[in-house]
Amino acid sequence: MPVTAFADRFAKLAAARSPLCVGIDPAPETLKLWDLPYSAEGVRVFGLEMVEALGDRIGVFKPQVAFYERFGWRGLKALEEVVSHIRSADALALADVKRMDIGHTLEAYAAAWLGDDAGLPVDAITLGAYMGSGSLRPVVQRAIAAGAGLFVVVRSSNPDGIVLQNARQEDDRTVADALADDLTAFNAAHLTGERIGPVGAVVGATLDDADAVLERLGTSLILAPGIGAQGATMKDVRLRFGSAASRRTLPTVSRQIGHAGPTRARIREVTDGLRDEAFALRG
Repeated sequence: MPVTAFADRFAKLAAARSPLCVGIDPAPETLKLWDLPYSAEGVRVFGLEMVEALGDRIGVFKPQVAFYERFGWRGLKALEEVVSHIRSADALALADVKRMDIGHTLEAYAAAWLGDDAGLPVDAITLGAYMGSGSLRPVVQRAIAAGAGLFVVVRSSNPDGIVLQNARQEDDRTVADALADDLTAFNAAHLTGERIGPVGAVVGATLDDADAVLERLGTSLILAPGIGAQGATMKDVRLRFGSAASRRTLPTVSRQIGHAGPTRARIREVTDGLRDEAFALRG
């Protein structure tokens, strides 16, 4: 039975629920606001409550895996339960793992998350590529077979990444531009009539110069962190990304929504406003 590509599943959910991606980030300061302990049980309860509050409104949830790994096997068990709850809400689980390596090691990382035989199967993962974009080939193959999505960090919203990402190569392209070109080449090799390929990109919503690299990512979904607590707005996304890229964007909000809890009604209220703004990006 053929698998349905992540981009196709996202498109349907974005039209029905909103393209907004809600980050599940149970950081210590957030759990304190919820009167929850910073423990495996605390991150479990936080994640389940977020999905319970928003599962009928949101198409994509992005658990930040680091806050679960922090508590070893108990934390990963909690994450497994949160991911299961996301999927039971007919939403997509995008694990923010940012794995990066080469060869069999990266293949093992991919097998941990992607495919029915994965240790903890999700619908998409984030990756780093600064071991060389060629290192991603086995992950791309696995993602295609599983109908999963990949989001590779190209231009991050943190200031510390600017020097590396904007460094010039011998051909005068920036490192980020060259990586974007490679991701587009990956998609071109695997597109069979679809406009959007399996390899997406992470591009920060806070970047004033995002348009240059986005022009090179015409077949990629764009995961856009930085909205809310980091200072960007949905209007900024439209202004900085342009109308074409905005329609392919998963605007991501984490702390602004997480800090609205623990009251479910308040979480929904904040999220509903952001959902409406995210819908406008597709207009």
